[in-house]
Amino acid sequence: MIIANSYSGKFLFTDAKIPNSDSSPSLHSAPAVLYVWAGQNTSVKNAADFVAVVDFDEKSGTYGHILKTVPLVSDTFAGIKQTGNEPHHSSISADGCYYITGGLLSFLTGHKEVFVWRIPKNPTAGPKFLYALDVPGACTDEFLPIDDANFIVSMMCNDRAISPGDIAFINARTRFTKSFLKNASRLHGFNPHGYGRLNNGSLFVGDYTEPLSLVGTDPSRIVFRNTVRHFLPDGRLERIFHVPFPTDPESSSGIGHGIGFMEVKTIPHDPLGRSYTCGTSVNKMYLIGPGMAKPLFVLDLSQVNGFRRRASAGIASMFPDGKRMLATFQMRFILLLNITQPEHPQIIRVFDFCSDKALDHVPIRVPDSHKTTTFARFCAQNNNLTGTHVLIHPKGENRFIVINYFLKFGMA
Repeated sequence: MIIANSYSGKFLFTDAKIPNSDSSPSLHSAPAVLYVWAGQNTSVKNAADFVAVVDFDEKSGTYGHILKTVPLVSDTFAGIKQTGNEPHHSSISADGCYYITGGLLSFLTGHKEVFVWRIPKNPTAGPKFLYALDVPGACTDEFLPIDDANFIVSMMCNDRAISPGDIAFINARTRFTKSFLKNASRLHGFNPHGYGRLNNGSLFVGDYTEPLSLVGTDPSRIVFRNTVRHFLPDGRLERIFHVPFPTDPESSSGIGHGIGFMEVKTIPHDPLGRSYTCGTSVNKMYLIGPGMAKPLFVLDLSQVNGFRRRASAGIASMFPDGKRMLATFQMRFILLLNITQPEHPQIIRVFDFCSDKALDHVPIRVPDSHKTTTFARFCAQNNNLTGTHVLIHPKGENRFIVINYFLKFGMA
């Protein structure tokens, strides 16, 4: 397991994907590397958001080290700003030829928010920047490669940082982009974040939070959404699943109002096409599917922390056989679940960044500083929050990558 960290002033931005030899003949014999889409402190001379190339070869003498960085370069004519994009998610195309990255906050300065890079035959050389795109919606979030050079991406808001957001289609080769949805502008309370795609091309999409509500100092004003939506392959809205927000104060984290569904992941090989989603403020996991009348509550994840409810991303990564699932929990834990019976998932292992002895001597950088610390000390100073946000389990690997991400934008 590698913890990928990159610091940028008051922010910690990271995301990574691994060029997979199964997806591209050109990468078949290439060294294993991580591409980390990150930001840099703007106080640094010539600061720029960048892609870091990290050695992922366990047999290498530089395993886990940054081999090189490839900066984004401002281009006024092309609508590109090299800093302040808030680097967030990224992905690699199904054909292994393109690396795509997103700027969560690029829209605030009127700049393009999706950046497309070419992956060379030797990935250690780093990606070559090709162009930037302005796609439907704003607040660029999670990319999903679907086939060839095609992606879909969740856009969590519009250009006013409110609902409705969008789901955009992108062809990295042709530079073509459009909304995947029919009449996205008519959707109410639509702030998509994570989503799962079924084999027939339909999507289950989780509504998370209205980004504008994160600006300010009063946490009670944060708006979390209580809905998950099912869109048909042609982009039509088929159904909205509503999950009641509990009235008992002890049943939620106490932050804002609403549940907030940051993640939805489809269960591989499930004959009923079902997916899991986890509520940010209630810490409960639900099962949803096209043939279900309503979401089914299947597991209270807060049991790993004495049923103390705290805000949780609930980011998940499915094993290809559909029998196991990894999930982040409460910005601190990584859970391994047995999901062979989707209606009755079981937690079979818990990893705690704040207390696991294996991390006692692993140094991490302190944000806004060149100093280092340990996870235990960092947790003690930060209310036991380490920021686990992205979880990647590459096909055929016995390793997985956890991305720690800290966004300080208003109250986020």
